This record gives sequence, structure tokens and C-alpha cells, in this order.
Amino acid sequence: MRVVIDRLARVPLAGVGFAILLSSVLIVVHLLLVQRIQASGQPEPPQWLGRLVGMYWGLLPLAFLALWARRRDRQGVLGRISAAMLAVGPVLAVLLAVATAVWGGLLGRGDLPDSVMWVESLFYVMMLGVVVSGVAFLFDAGVRWWGAFMVVGLLSDFVLPFALAAVLGVFGILLMVSAARSARRGTSVEAAIGAAR
Repeated sequence: MRVVIDRLARVPLAGVGFAILLSSVLIVVHLLLVQRIQASGQPEPPQWLGRLVGMYWGLLPLAFLALWARRRDRQGVLGRISAAMLAVGPVLAVLLAVATAVWGGLLGRGDLPDSVMWVESLFYVMMLGVVVSGVAFLFDAGVRWWGAFMVVGLLSDFVLPFALAAVLGVFGILLMVSAARSARRGTSVEAAIGAAR
């Protein structure tokens, strides 16, 4: 487990920002696809196709885990709890994507049975983990803005359909800009964060 965490901590901040930005684009694509299908009256695509678009539910918490891994020494118990909750997202996304691809795509048996789909409710654990992680970052001097974007982004999803994608898109871009500025100055992002304390 420590090896995985160490590797996540070494993911370049620009890469984490790009993953968050890509997730925001996938959210928009997903929402537009759903709206188009509903307007046309066509049936929804089978799960094994729909899950390819919804893979942001695995990518996004993975990016947030990479942010936590960079700051884990300063996150304490709250950070460890949030990391455990966030880890549910990527694991579930991969398991459900593989299950639906095998069941529906390879075996041709259609969508997974309803009795299996109750596991999707575990995504709420991951969503709560985003909020808990955001709160942990709010207490972490130097990266409080990370926490603000995470909490505001997730909560805004309950207000406006595209708000989450917009907030995450801005967050991803700002992370990439922050990484680029640090590279131009010849300092690491961590050094810049330390100087901002």
C-alpha cells in the first residue's frame, strides 16, 4: 500500500490537473449525451457502453488521492479517512466497467441484473470522501484553495447540472498553471507551498 501511495505522490501536479480537467470534460460529455438521449426518446445505451463515458468517477477520486498523497504528512487522521473513502471510487469504477463489459459486451447478456447494481450506492462513500478530503485541505496551510475547489465543486453539483464540471475545469487548469509557474522558477510545487505558509 505504501508503494502505491508513494507513486501517487510522485505524479506531477500538471498531470493531476490534467486528470481533473479531463474529468470535467467527461462530465459535460456525459450530461449532454444523457440530455440528447432523453430529448430523442431513444433508449439509454447499454451499461457497458455508458460506463466508458462515466469513467470520470474513477479518474477524479484517483486525482484527489494523488493530491492527498503529496500532503499526507500534514493531513492527519482526517486525511487518512478521506483517502480510504476516495479509494472506493476507482476500485468500484474499474470493477463495474469490467463487469458490464464482460456481461453485456462479451457475453451479450444485456445490462447487469438490478440485484448487482446496489453496489453503485457505494459511490456515495467516495463523494463523501471528496468533502472530507476538501475539509482536510482547508486545514492544510498553503493548499486551502485545493480544499475550497473540492468542496464547492461537489456541492455545486446539487445546484446546477454543469456547475461541477465548471468548477473542476477551473481547478484542473489552476493546478497545471501552478505547476508550470513552479517549473519556470526552478522550484518544486512543495517548496512554493512551504514558502506561502
